[in-house]
Amino acid sequence: LSAYSLRAMVLRHPWVASVLGQVGLAGLGPNVMRMSERMQVLFEGAGLASEEAGLAISALTSYVVGMAVSEGAYLSMIARSGMSEREFVKSVVSEEETAVLADPEKAREEKFDYGLQLVLDGLAGRVSPRR
Repeated sequence: LSAYSLRAMVLRHPWVASVLGQVGLAGLGPNVMRMSERMQVLFEGAGLASEEAGLAISALTSYVVGMAVSEGAYLSMIARSGMSEREFVKSVVSEEETAVLADPEKAREEKFDYGLQLVLDGLAGRVSPRR
């Protein structure tokens, strides 16, 4: 699982948000646990100490899950409205924000990508150069 597949899973299964609040990522099963283990190896391989790698994983997954849960709630609200996302956005966004009107799904993806890149850039600054 990557940040993108974790986001996609939460968007496909909105009920996951309530489970995460009760049991955390570990409660989502062996695939998520394997993802955490692979991330630990990657972060340690990049130069983070074991404890800091664990904290980095927590920060990264918190961002991904938080954004996905928020996005899922937004999409559920739109579904309840009976409108398409484009229709819903047109009803609440000013005409000046035409980029969002043109492709609201792309705008959501770009917002997620931007935040993810900020988190990863911040983590990159914590990595010790290899000796």
